Amino acid sequence: MELFDEYLVFKLDKNGNFTFSNREELIGKPFIHIFSYEDVKKAANFFIRVKKEEKGKEILRIKCDNVFKALVFKMIRKENEFYGVGKEIYKEEPSFVTDFLGNVKYAGEKFKEIVGKNIFDIYEREKLSEIVEKSIEKGEYVGKVFVNGKDVRLRVKATDSLEFFIEPDFYKIIDEIFLCKSEEEIFEKIKEALDSLGIKHHIIFKDFKETKFPIYKDDKIVANIEIYEDIGNKENMVKFLCIAASNSIKNVGNIGKILADNLAFYEADKKGNILHVNKKFERLTGYKHDEMVGKNLNEIAEKRNEFLNKIRKGYIENFISKWRGKSKEFIACEYAWKIGNKIIAIIYDITKEVKKEKEIEFYNYLLRHDIYNKNEIALGYIGLLEKTKLNKRQKEIIEKVRNAIYGVNRFIENVGKAEEIEMARIKPIPVNIKNVVEKLCSSFGESASKRDIKIDCNIDNISVFGDEFIGEIFSNLIKNAIEHANCKNIKIYGEKRNEFYVVYVEDDGKGIDKKDIPKIFEMGWRRGGGGGGIGLYIVKKLMERYGGKVLVESEKGKGTRFILYFKLPQMDLRIRF
Repeated sequence: MELFDEYLVFKLDKNGNFTFSNREELIGKPFIHIFSYEDVKKAANFFIRVKKEEKGKEILRIKCDNVFKALVFKMIRKENEFYGVGKEIYKEEPSFVTDFLGNVKYAGEKFKEIVGKNIFDIYEREKLSEIVEKSIEKGEYVGKVFVNGKDVRLRVKATDSLEFFIEPDFYKIIDEIFLCKSEEEIFEKIKEALDSLGIKHHIIFKDFKETKFPIYKDDKIVANIEIYEDIGNKENMVKFLCIAASNSIKNVGNIGKILADNLAFYEADKKGNILHVNKKFERLTGYKHDEMVGKNLNEIAEKRNEFLNKIRKGYIENFISKWRGKSKEFIACEYAWKIGNKIIAIIYDITKEVKKEKEIEFYNYLLRHDIYNKNEIALGYIGLLEKTKLNKRQKEIIEKVRNAIYGVNRFIENVGKAEEIEMARIKPIPVNIKNVVEKLCSSFGESASKRDIKIDCNIDNISVFGDEFIGEIFSNLIKNAIEHANCKNIKIYGEKRNEFYVVYVEDDGKGIDKKDIPKIFEMGWRRGGGGGGIGLYIVKKLMERYGGKVLVESEKGKGTRFILYFKLPQMDLRIRF
């Protein structure tokens, strides 16, 4: 039977037999009979699952003439009939195939001379016996071997035979990228890595628009990898390659930085068993490659069940957990991708950063509780003092003391709010911005009236991306205008612009000096010397979290306008099978 084209379209009866297919030779055959030996049980479970749940998705391998195609299958049930489609995601051919005693039954072009021989007579018997034993026990072995003067990656799959895949070591090339001394060398290695994956590609240097696979230098795109075919689950490997290359380009010319900053990474199977680690991972954990291969991640890292549940979605970022190295414990942050039945993860040691965060939390706790409470007590004593006989000068001094304490307390509240916002890692959700802004305009109405300031609010009834803290943006901007702008009017209005809803918050006050405008969103900047220097910093941080941005326009003596770009939720109109 020939291998299928890129797509296989079919219909099955209630017993799982083909009643229609774009490959006529399948009609009348059982669905499970087209799959490779090790996937027959998996295919049967897939059919039973669709029977119960009415729809399903699975990756299965088809074998013909020692070539394998992996297809992603989607199937639905309608009454007693099953409709499905399979799409090819990758193809692979073993270097050679043996029986379980090591007799070579088939070999590709590069290994044709070993057909009819026994591999135990050709390669180191003791090491090979260990590899075969692990392959049969676990179903697959992944490791490194030395062939024809080169380190290569060896995979052995135990099905009804032993399938040996000898491939260029993609991960060794990644390690070499980190040690490159020039950009030319890096791009040569990128090409070598893509060739090792069997991907047709072209590296473009002249078009610096962001594409699917950009390579960066100092936050600017210096090249794009163009791919002219569907690469299926290899896509995440190419993204990983781009991250490694961008990191290396950043450090070109600085050998000390290269050695310090290259990324630690590992490859594991879907159960968390280690298949490969790089040199930086060895230095970070203290374990050598051979000590780690075959070890399960839960032996050295916490929260693995949570990690494995989350990676099912295909990607994890900022996963924090404690790791136990050979001679030390450390806190790690992981970024991970699911590639077929395997996991690739980058790991950073963030122990120092976590320790600093805890110190900051401690000092913030002191501010919020000890100092804030003592200030409240001081305000109480000031209240008692005011009930005594005081002359005009004494009353003025007490009022200044009270205002100073109020200012400190407001600063402490803002620091607490900034910490709360920083710690909350909430995914933005659609929020009705009209409701938020109108409530805040109303709440500031009284304090504005006392200063003869008019607030005019005209916002469309529309949802934007935000979260529970979105009100802090407008609260800080309105409060700043009332207390520090010396204005008579505050206007808040909006308009839809492409994928954004743009909100303008403007006043007709004293404005901001041009030299100060680049600094206003920095922590500690104070408008007119007032405030705690945190409000505008919070505004900027929140807008970035929501996927938008904030700009400011101001001229001395002519007022200030803040321009807020809120991302609009996009309706997903794609039809999913």
